This record gives sequence, structure tokens and C-alpha cells, in this order.
Amino acid sequence: MEQMFKKAFPFWDDLTEGQRSAIQTNTVRNLCPRKTRLHFGGGECAGVQIIAQGRARVFITSPGGGDITLFRLLEGDVSILSAACMMNGMDIELDMEMETDCEIYTVPKKIYRKLYDESGAVKEYTMEMISEKFSDIMWLFNQFVFSNVASRIAGALLEHRGITGEDVLNITHDVLARDAGTAREVVTRILKQFQNDGLVKLTRGKIEVLDVSGLGKI
Repeated sequence: MEQMFKKAFPFWDDLTEGQRSAIQTNTVRNLCPRKTRLHFGGGECAGVQIIAQGRARVFITSPGGGDITLFRLLEGDVSILSAACMMNGMDIELDMEMETDCEIYTVPKKIYRKLYDESGAVKEYTMEMISEKFSDIMWLFNQFVFSNVASRIAGALLEHRGITGEDVLNITHDVLARDAGTAREVVTRILKQFQNDGLVKLTRGKIEVLDVSGLGKI
């Protein structure tokens, strides 16, 4: 377990033996099946989470009930926003959905907050990570405001291709709709146009990417 913490936290070697022991002793391991959903915010802090195995997406829910995917967490990633509410004025409402079976380790809020208060290295890392994630989110919102739906769907296809390393994606139109922040019917219509343009090939439950460069130019 220590190797996992050392890989996840760049400040690990700066901690005292007692601080490292506190993390290892109090960290909670959870096995979350695919499609499990967790909610963060509203004053409830999970703490800092490490995705030891699996893949999860972090999203917000619109007033109309739709999902907007903010980013994905892959194996080895650290979810710092699940502890953001321990910072004054930074309580945000987020949800996490497991896209595969996941093994997650959570450093409780109380333990991490103590480290944050005691260690300059932990504080610097935390603020840098939170700033980076908020920057990513602002970029995403900018895409929603200024880019068209076809561009967002093309971007989502390329993201999933990058994650899996495969041209044939086992992905539904519903998943793409959540990623692009639009309706399933819109995704279906645009994918058919992509197919007509020779960018993708559609089969039941699968989408094959044929033209990476073409999708990137949309």
C-alpha cells in the first residue's frame, strides 16, 4: 500500500513517519461495482480518493436532470475535488459513476485536513490540483458555450478512443449524450452524419472510428 501512496502523492517523502502512518492506518478501501454512483458536496466530504483500479467519470447534474461529464479518473488518478469542501468557500456538488468495477482508497477528510494544516508540501499539492481541475472544468464549460454539438461528440469519441486504445468502441449513444451534454436523439442523428461522411462506422452497440484526423477537425 505504501508504494501506491508514494506514487499517488508527490509529497509522500516530505511527510514524517507519523504522518505517513496516519494515512496508511486510516485509509479506507472500497470495492465499487460498475455503475455505482457516489455524491459529494452539500457539506459532506468523502476525503481524498485514489483510483487503484478501474475507471470513473465525474459529472454534475443539470437542473433538467441531465448529466454533464466533467472529467474521467483512470487507474492511479487522485480525486482531490471529493475533499474540496474542506476548503472554505469551495463546497461544490459533484457525482461520480463507476464506468468499470473500481477499487478505491479514501484518505478521510479529518486525516487529510490535518496534513494540509501541518505540511506546506501537502497544501501546495492540494491547491495546485484543485486549481488544475477547476481550470479543466472552466475549459469544458467554454466548450459548451462556444463549440457546436458535433464538435463535442467528435471530441468525446476521440477521448474514449484514447482511453481504450482501440478504434472499435463499445459505447452507447446515451454515454456520448452525457459526455456532450445533449440529448440521445441528437447524438444518433450526428453519428449517422459522421457515418455518411466516412468518419465512423456504426453497428449495434459499437462505434468504429475510421478517420481520427477528420473527427479532430470538426
